[in-house]
Amino acid sequence: MCKVACGSALRPEIRPAKKEDLTGLLALEEICFKEETFKKEQLTYLLLKAKSLVFVATVDNILICSIIVLLRRNIAAARIYSLNVHPGYRRKGLAGSLMDTSEKSLKEMGFKKVTLEVGVHNHAAQDLYSSKGFSVDKILKKYYENMGDALHMTKKL
Repeated sequence: MCKVACGSALRPEIRPAKKEDLTGLLALEEICFKEETFKKEQLTYLLLKAKSLVFVATVDNILICSIIVLLRRNIAAARIYSLNVHPGYRRKGLAGSLMDTSEKSLKEMGFKKVTLEVGVHNHAAQDLYSSKGFSVDKILKKYYENMGDALHMTKKL
């Protein structure tokens, strides 16, 4: 259920995540994924300790979208680790905006490539990633805990 009128004109604020966003990130994770959700300890690590970029989109101070990008040491490729959009706000350009924001930061940091994994049956996400210039470079068999396959996608920055 949306806490904000889902049909209203979206004017999201996109910004780096803060420690205070942890509760909202956890709630969004539980809404968006049925399996393989991050636990509080994992999200705390990714937000506060890992070498990562975490951006969120909020509307009226409610967190509705997030992206976590892992930054690899000594490798010019970053990895989109998680991209969540509240179901009530999907297909409104939020995920693409967060990807654009992340890519801009990655370029400024000197990264040359970004990668991600997506389920073979998640066609909506595949379409988004393709529209953003990602291409499939391999299939990862039994990648997920449920033994589902994934596509590994890459994009040159």
